[in-house]
Amino acid sequence: MAPADTSPLRRTFPVPGGPAVRLRLAAPADRPRVRELLERRGVAAGELELRRLLAFDPARRHVLCALAPLDGQDTLVGLGAIEAGQDAPDVLVVDERLAGGLAEVLGRVLSERARPRHAA
Repeated sequence: MAPADTSPLRRTFPVPGGPAVRLRLAAPADRPRVRELLERRGVAAGELELRRLLAFDPARRHVLCALAPLDGQDTLVGLGAIEAGQDAPDVLVVDERLAGGLAEVLGRVLSERARPRHAA
């Protein structure tokens, strides 16, 4: 994926070996979907952890949901989070149905968006 492919204005991303995903900022209303994704991946998270993950300041932290059209509906297939200025996500959970390609795409987009922006 070329750097321009991670533009903050772009919302749909191709995933090698899987359907294209739509990326968007996570929101508190995503809690049930996030809980389902974590359960499918065998990750235990309590209500407090879910609330903390989804309550963030977009100027300091990016939390993105990856949604794919599966079985006629948008399904949360990935979630990632990164602190602004960091090189790598501190949270990256991907549904195995999309293999390893989604983890690479989501990780790259998060890393690009967390880089400091310099005024021209």
